[in-house]
Amino acid sequence: MAFGTSRRQYSKYLRILALVSLAPVAITPLVAQAQTSGDNSRVEYVFKRGDTLIDLAQKYMRKRSDYVAVQRLNRIANPRFIPVGKTVLIPFRLLKYRPSEASLSAFRGNVSIARGGRPITPARGIEIAEGSRLATAAGSFLTLQLEDGSRISMPSNSKMRIMRLRHILLTDSVDYELAVDSGRMRSKVTPFDKKEDRYRVRTPVAVSAVRGTDYRTRVDEGTGTAYSETVEGAVDVASGDSLEGANIVSVPAGTGAAATVTGDLAKADLLTPPELIDPAKVQSEETLEFAVTPREAASGHRILISSDAGFVDIVAEQLVNGTSISLPSIEDGRYFAKATAIGQDGFEGMPASYSFKRQLSTLSGSAGTGDFGYRFKWSGAGKGKRVYRFQLLLGDTKAIPIVDEAGLTQDAITLSDLPDGEYFWRVGVTQYSSDPEDKEVFQKWTDFEKLTVAG
Repeated sequence: MAFGTSRRQYSKYLRILALVSLAPVAITPLVAQAQTSGDNSRVEYVFKRGDTLIDLAQKYMRKRSDYVAVQRLNRIANPRFIPVGKTVLIPFRLLKYRPSEASLSAFRGNVSIARGGRPITPARGIEIAEGSRLATAAGSFLTLQLEDGSRISMPSNSKMRIMRLRHILLTDSVDYELAVDSGRMRSKVTPFDKKEDRYRVRTPVAVSAVRGTDYRTRVDEGTGTAYSETVEGAVDVASGDSLEGANIVSVPAGTGAAATVTGDLAKADLLTPPELIDPAKVQSEETLEFAVTPREAASGHRILISSDAGFVDIVAEQLVNGTSISLPSIEDGRYFAKATAIGQDGFEGMPASYSFKRQLSTLSGSAGTGDFGYRFKWSGAGKGKRVYRFQLLLGDTKAIPIVDEAGLTQDAITLSDLPDGEYFWRVGVTQYSSDPEDKEVFQKWTDFEKLTVAG
């Protein structure tokens, strides 16, 4: 024990020493995380007349003393006297910013949003801030609108975090960073007009830099591989968590990159858009049915259904291994379908978009004997006025109908005294839309049914 030091003072000294020795263990992960998320990127600033490094720090840096770090980085002798026109590098992490804005422009199904551990009730138009976590369950979708007009869409079974949503004051530029933890995300990014604008997407194994593009990100649930697929524009993709490493590739439109958990990075050409068979037909059955022209290069197909051409309000989605795609029933209306082919290499190909009309109009019939002859009945589902037409033919489906009753509003007709013979019959429906602005009339027939009458 040191001379003049009491036992109580010595115990206090030991406690302080213990805390100091433990401190690096507690703070090291936070420092590493800050460096990783910032990517150590720098902004170029050209000095103007009247500028000083100290004044610049006071206006645009987080702390006035940050000018020292900039001075050291740029080897500036006197921070008060810098030549006009000199370019100075300033780390992004030092710059002041204001929070940028994002809003929930569309959502369907089971969507969860949380910030700071507190859940937020989804509602169209609500603000989504930096630090928010978003997730979609099966059959659920959401779309965010960013301040600069960019859109972020999350389909089913996806999780995302908003890591940065900022507007940098010095450069009047945006700084967006998103993290896809699982599932998929589509980024429709407004073209940037400043070189300092940043939009980055992270996955557990890769990071990409986007500048005005239509771009998809997907994390494979089984392998952990992160797929980056560019539909428009170009994207830079790097494995790991930094874009400053050597393992970086450019991914222009029509190509994709895959980053594995082992750090491998490979590029591939995306399959051309698939061709739907009769895509404009009215979808009148209980389920939506689409068929794709087969080709050997495709292992499967995905289709998205949206109420708008920009695919902001997605209402349904399906992924199949083959070429026949069925989706659950949706409300009547005008819709858009976006189809993509899945390659044998796992990449999702270029999209083809189609418009179609959905008008539920099912129809089926039956025939049997009754007290007064042969009774033909039919039934079906669909909104709006429905008018029926019944036809009965003798001997052949190409014969002239011997009975042709139109304008029927009932669901049955009885015919008596039918002579022996082989008959064919069918019923048709003319359906008017329940939407007063939709003047189109839809018609369909059942297949011919055979009826044999024998004495």
